Amino acid sequence: MRADAVAEIQALIGVPIDRRRFLKGSAAGLVLLGAGSLLPSGCTAYPKPKTPLQFFSAKEYAVVNAAAERLLGATGQVGAGEEQIDIAGRLDAWLLTWDLDAQQQLRLMLRVFEHGTSLFDLQRKRFTRLSALDQDRYLDGWMRSTLGARRTVFRALKALASAGFYGAAPAWANIGYDGPWLGRVEATALLEHEAAVPLAKLGVSS
Repeated sequence: MRADAVAEIQALIGVPIDRRRFLKGSAAGLVLLGAGSLLPSGCTAYPKPKTPLQFFSAKEYAVVNAAAERLLGATGQVGAGEEQIDIAGRLDAWLLTWDLDAQQQLRLMLRVFEHGTSLFDLQRKRFTRLSALDQDRYLDGWMRSTLGARRTVFRALKALASAGFYGAAPAWANIGYDGPWLGRVEATALLEHEAAVPLAKLGVSS
């Protein structure tokens, strides 16, 4: 996974996952978590992922991939297709290493984000059913919100998206990276080593 994105997640959440951080670190965060507990958690009308999942539900999987596609400007590049990068699928096993409290916070965060469209944007559709333009506007609202907890959610989503996307080889061209050189590109030494000379010839006494 992309190192700077993982570092961002560590800064937001703590490593090992710190229960004093993430959304529980503020009153606004507790309000969001409380709202999340009241929102629907089922997977009705969400397509079954092609990738076998260990952590995400079908709903959470759809939310992460949809948000990542808009956050990274990677239209058509995110998903389970052969030419796509399955960001949620790549993150799935890693999230199993989080402690149970942080996992629950993440699930509630995704639930609030998916269904918060009616609360924050007065939209009748949930996030994954919005048009690309409305999704961008919704994300911008989270990024610029006066509520610190909403900005934290935005940063966490973007860090997760970056970690899952840029760690995949197909994404490297987007950042001008042609892949690891070790074992693929012949390295030529630029230094020329001088021959050893006895110290006596240099006028140095032993």
